[in-house]
Amino acid sequence: MTQKIEDIFLEIKDEKLKGKIKDLYEIFQRVAQRGGLYITDFLDLTEQYYFQKISSYFVNELYTSLYGGVDGAERKMGFISDKIELIEYIDYSKYLVGLSIRSKDKISISFLKEIFEKNNLINKLGDIWYSDGIKLVLASEILSDVEKLFNEYQIDFELLTLEQLKAYSKITRVIRTTESSKRLDSVGSAALGISRSKMQSYIKAGVVTVNGKKVYDAHYELEEGDIVIVQGLGNFKINKINVTQKGKFHMEIERSLRR
Repeated sequence: MTQKIEDIFLEIKDEKLKGKIKDLYEIFQRVAQRGGLYITDFLDLTEQYYFQKISSYFVNELYTSLYGGVDGAERKMGFISDKIELIEYIDYSKYLVGLSIRSKDKISISFLKEIFEKNNLINKLGDIWYSDGIKLVLASEILSDVEKLFNEYQIDFELLTLEQLKAYSKITRVIRTTESSKRLDSVGSAALGISRSKMQSYIKAGVVTVNGKKVYDAHYELEEGDIVIVQGLGNFKINKINVTQKGKFHMEIERSLRR
């Protein structure tokens, strides 16, 4: 296992991300040694990819879950335990809460992120999105801090339970396509509904990442589990790849959509 995790650290070029993944690995080690249930801060798509990769190294020791509070959430908390019962019966409402902001004309999502960052709460913040006003998910442990913060900025809000949040869930769409190759430009074109040449232009511009790493090669071949983010356009995940009798690739792709 030591060699496997070292290989992960070597493939990550961003030092800040590398530090986060090292901390994440230490959490897995701690749970394996001491047991119990551990809950991470919110993880972005790239961090979730490595969370799942590290999970595979502890497959016979630990059980895990990723949950973001709403369907299609991009930022999720990681739940790790040595007992499957603790994972199967998690009451997520103990750890997550929703807020609805009605004064959306007065504030923006970027402003919200800015004040969370300024007050060192950003890692406890899940997704923020527009849906009949602004909706957001956060760790329940910072609720009182956020209530004080919003009162200070005169932000009108109301609490939402996780069940209420479900009604405002972000939309995802499962796309099934058969491609002659697993090339990034070809698959990206099908997943995002844009032309192949347009996808190639995004790749050349350096705004496409696969599992957190920038990819400049349109010929790059995607594999199951890969998460692709195209800056300013969206993201998708390769759920399944099956090879057809004619040697083509039938893929199931999960794409996050904007409301």
